[in-house]
Amino acid sequence: MKTWFLLPVFLFLGTFCPSKAANILCLVSTAQHNNPGWSKPLVDALVANGHTLLVISTAPNPEPKKQVDGLLYYHLPNDYDVMKKHFIREDTQEYQEMMTLKQLLVWYEVLLGSCRSILNSGTMNSLMPELTAQLAVDFDLIITDVTHGMECLMDAVPMWRSKPVLGLSAGKLTPDLISLVQAENTISPARTPHYISEMPKKMSFWNRLHNHIMYYAEPLIRLVVINPVLNGLVTTENAYPNLQLVLLNTHPVLDYVQNLPPGVIEVGGLHIKSEVNPLPTYIQEFTEKFIDGIVYINMPYIEYMKGQGRQALIKMILNNPSCGFIWNVEQLKQMPPEISNLLTLNVNQSLQQDILAKPYVKGFLNHGDSFSLLEAVHNGVPLVVLPLKLEEFNNAQRVMERKLGVVVQTNGFNQKTLSNALKQILDDESFTNALYQAQLKFRTRPQSALKLALWHVEQLIREPRFYKDFAQTEALTQNFFVAHSVDVMIVPFIILLAVAVNLGHLVIVLFTRGSKAQQVPKEKEELKGEVPKKRKKVKKNSKSGAPLNITLKEESTDLIEDLNEEILKGEKQLLDEEEKPSLEKKED
Repeated sequence: MKTWFLLPVFLFLGTFCPSKAANILCLVSTAQHNNPGWSKPLVDALVANGHTLLVISTAPNPEPKKQVDGLLYYHLPNDYDVMKKHFIREDTQEYQEMMTLKQLLVWYEVLLGSCRSILNSGTMNSLMPELTAQLAVDFDLIITDVTHGMECLMDAVPMWRSKPVLGLSAGKLTPDLISLVQAENTISPARTPHYISEMPKKMSFWNRLHNHIMYYAEPLIRLVVINPVLNGLVTTENAYPNLQLVLLNTHPVLDYVQNLPPGVIEVGGLHIKSEVNPLPTYIQEFTEKFIDGIVYINMPYIEYMKGQGRQALIKMILNNPSCGFIWNVEQLKQMPPEISNLLTLNVNQSLQQDILAKPYVKGFLNHGDSFSLLEAVHNGVPLVVLPLKLEEFNNAQRVMERKLGVVVQTNGFNQKTLSNALKQILDDESFTNALYQAQLKFRTRPQSALKLALWHVEQLIREPRFYKDFAQTEALTQNFFVAHSVDVMIVPFIILLAVAVNLGHLVIVLFTRGSKAQQVPKEKEELKGEVPKKRKKVKKNSKSGAPLNITLKEESTDLIEDLNEEILKGEKQLLDEEEKPSLEKKED
């Protein structure tokens, strides 16, 4: 931990002592829905600092329009679409909801589907000889996109283990990323909602139970499902490279606050431009017509919402004629009709940032991807979020908790709920106030996200072993019971269990004795209530010391007495009969 005190010194020296030019390899194999082009600002900044970069990327439009000195770019297609594969029905072409536990399987299936798409493509096969020659060069640093916790292209890089590797993640902190950076797992399922769940910040018992199941199911899924299939595509060891550092696209204003390992640095908003461009003339003229401002719409999957998504947006636009609407229709199959207060555009990421930066933009409708949400926070634009897949549900929950916007649930989506959500963000000032505070915190930093990322990249080039002591490799060797102190907690548990058993036994003994003590007085009272029989005196017939059966003795004594009485009565009767004649004679 003492090394952290040197960071300000290195920051100060780094501004005046730029590092020497380095040879850097950048690998990005993620599918389009993970926005593989979000790292382009970092690539441009490294090239501007004089470094030489070989970029192998799946980003759709990152290739420079003209040749740039120090940049060699290869584009690889990755056509994997998680929405069409798992969330849109083939027969009806409608969106289908999915339970969270099943989405966890989808999250890991994306790894396999994305790898298959890029490794089995014709472009990859045709470029493989040339890439093999290019990858044989000695690199000073390897930058790889590990958003899903692995990298498919690392298998083609020989001798990568001897080079420092820096990971870029467009998502949240996950246990998979922590294992790659060889750090202690700081994620607590009791406090940290799972990154693809919509668990609230204050979780109930059942929320925590569900959350634990989500986290503890991940290693099982990787072991049983992912690794066996992955072995047929790439070498497992190469797919999970050891990282010296991870740059994470998160920020506390949007994501939950948690303890980050030393080897994880937050660079939320890395893709956001430092300077925006003026809008084209025709867009600027359109925005000036509306007194209530502009609402920007980027919902590429709205057409699949129960067959009414497109109509819901059109009715919402017609019901708000004083607002202007800019609709990104880049991925729509059917264009909306011409409406006086609607402008349809094919908007790329750069133009979207230019639009959101304008002060007259009063609302932003989207599906809840991290990049769009960070852009909205950066520019203070209230949100209407319709989450559809994976981490979007977690993002939407954070937006609702921080009052940055309104969330429309898929099971209750219709024209009325969408219009009500828009009305809330336009009329309720609490959203504007919350966004102002979030914008202030997001923009107030010692360094911008890009400068911070650039400093760490160049520091890793200058001193490859600088981050070595930040890893806690011994934590990875511990099993589950040791890592979670289960073995230590067994001792007090056994002691408490023994105390509880003894106390329980004592209570039972006292209770049973008390019940017996209560029964004895009752028996005595019953005996007192009965009239005792008068016992007749029993003559002692035996002088022997042998024990006698008292019951039999009493019965025999009674019989003898009765018999004696009968004998006495008989004798008396006989005497009376004998005396009777003599009396009669005397009378005569």
